[in-house]
Amino acid sequence: MKPLALRLLTRLAIALVVLYFLLGLLVVAVLSKPKRRLDLSKHPGTHGLRYQDVRFPARGGDAELAAWYIPHDSRRLALVMVHGKDGSRTNEQNGRNDELLAALHQLGFTLLAIDLRGHGQSSSARFSFGVHESRDVLGAVDYLGSQGFAKAQIGLHGVSMGAASVLIAAAQDPTVPALIADCGYADFGRVLRREWTHRTHLPMWVMPASQIIGRLWLGTDMTTVRPIEHIPQIKSRVLFIHAEKDRLIPPTDSQEMAALLPGSQLWIQPGAQHASGFDADPEGYTRHVADFFTQTLHN
Repeated sequence: MKPLALRLLTRLAIALVVLYFLLGLLVVAVLSKPKRRLDLSKHPGTHGLRYQDVRFPARGGDAELAAWYIPHDSRRLALVMVHGKDGSRTNEQNGRNDELLAALHQLGFTLLAIDLRGHGQSSSARFSFGVHESRDVLGAVDYLGSQGFAKAQIGLHGVSMGAASVLIAAAQDPTVPALIADCGYADFGRVLRREWTHRTHLPMWVMPASQIIGRLWLGTDMTTVRPIEHIPQIKSRVLFIHAEKDRLIPPTDSQEMAALLPGSQLWIQPGAQHASGFDADPEGYTRHVADFFTQTLHN
């Protein structure tokens, strides 16, 4: 091969490699950026509830979180309410999260509805699909502790990515007594591989580039986030809820995780869509949530 042709071929190869990793960078930049969906008109005060806008650090101090603290006069039991990807404390359950909070408060619960890092009014961050967000959940537990609640009085409720976050948080902190994981994924890599072409409009062979970029840039390879691997470390009582008609994360994900955790409970909610259990059946959903925490938390 002539030297000129060899140089051109080398330059072409380098250009293709650079393009390959630029595509990986583009995928990570898009998929890891939260959308700040916040509607402050849907606040607890519209339901006659007394509440406070509060801020506190994630456990470890690497993020500052915004939340609603909704105290109840009984001061018996408290719940940390955790939204999913691109949600917020105002935007979950098909926009009816304020109604869910009001319904639970009426049944005697103090509530702390948080914005995960990068969402709502919390500090900026990229997604880690539950890995770093778990520290937000534990920061919320710490905040409730500062308000006088014992660990045995504090439950966690997470939806979708929030479900992954509360599961990983409970694995990290064995003092968490009880949690609900609603429409959570067992293996985010499996979800991403299934949704890859639809979400990125790129062929599967670009995925390895995004994995490398994710590790170098964010310190996390999103394809390796597997809440199911944390199940053996969980000491909490757990209720897995999953929407029967979930087209994003199939109910089998919750079934797989429940099968690995002896004593856990599983409710496949009839007729519900992904992350919309309260919207599908407000009374039934609220009853399941309230009954579980009333039975597993202790004053």
